[in-house]
Amino acid sequence: MSTPITLHNVRKQFGQTVAVAGIDLQINAGHLFFLLGPSGCGKTTLLRMLAGFSEPTGGTIHFGKLDVTRVPANKRNCGMVFQGYALWPHMTVAQNVAFGLEVRKVEAKERDKRVESALASVRMTPYAQRKPNELSGGQQQRVALARALVIEPTVLLLDEPLSNLDAKLRLEMRSEIKRICNEANITALYVTHDQKEALSMADGIAVLRDGKVVQVGKPRELYDRPANRFVADFLGETNFVPGEVVARERDRVVLETPAGRLVSTAYPGDLPSTGNVTCSIRPEAIRLVHTRSVGPQDSTALVNTLDVQRKDVVYLGEVSQHTLAVGEHVTLKAFELHPQSLNGDTDSLRVAFDAADVVILRD
Repeated sequence: MSTPITLHNVRKQFGQTVAVAGIDLQINAGHLFFLLGPSGCGKTTLLRMLAGFSEPTGGTIHFGKLDVTRVPANKRNCGMVFQGYALWPHMTVAQNVAFGLEVRKVEAKERDKRVESALASVRMTPYAQRKPNELSGGQQQRVALARALVIEPTVLLLDEPLSNLDAKLRLEMRSEIKRICNEANITALYVTHDQKEALSMADGIAVLRDGKVVQVGKPRELYDRPANRFVADFLGETNFVPGEVVARERDRVVLETPAGRLVSTAYPGDLPSTGNVTCSIRPEAIRLVHTRSVGPQDSTALVNTLDVQRKDVVYLGEVSQHTLAVGEHVTLKAFELHPQSLNGDTDSLRVAFDAADVVILRD
């Protein structure tokens, strides 16, 4: 049965350095939850405290109703998947997976049954008698995952488990880890700095910065409605445009910007009726209206239109990246899927984007 995780005001200090600065989090049972942030934001320190490898300076950690804040690592029943596979090179795959059960003195018949089940769950049964050096990186990571799951942990902790794999294997293992966690119905906490990893796999994400949680939510919520400039910039590419609120029209905000007048329907509820703000506009939301990708029915919905000068275009096959100048002071990046527009560098174009894609940020 899966178990929720609750962190209340968890802090960690090393001398005068504050690594984790009072974090509150509620992770639902059975969810694959991500801690996401740049290097030094405190995500690995937080994971180590959950695992019991490091004791908090303050605050509490609960697995379900059990307070594990001061419980030793070997008493927490946590499964851990490390960045390095940490497999015993002299043992077979089956022996590596069985190791944790042997330490727990699980009876041989039960141990063999659980090892067989764990290997089947990660699709490694045919490789049970191989040594780790006979496996690919992706296969070794599957074994590490099986070893963590075979002890039937309360919580599964994953510390950047895909960072040593090449791009193709990372894509394959993303879906595999999500499938395995779902089938095991286990609460899993996954640490990474890879935004695409988090967006493609997570049930929920906490974005960390300087030891604090900046925003918590589902992947789509965080990407489409970032709370501030840091989250918008960290989760993918975006264009930042300064603006001034000049009017409120029912559910719309009218902005005066260096790019021209813009309309937004994506703004925080506590937005002042006037004042300076910053807008985030994702490159994929900006559309070149003269291309075949936009039909007559689309142009009416795209209330924000701008005349631009194309300064550069990079063709990447399935997408082109356009650098566009709006007047003298604003440069926008736009992504064009299935590119149709690859003319000269200084084309005069018109672009358009919906009011819902002009996201007004709090800071």
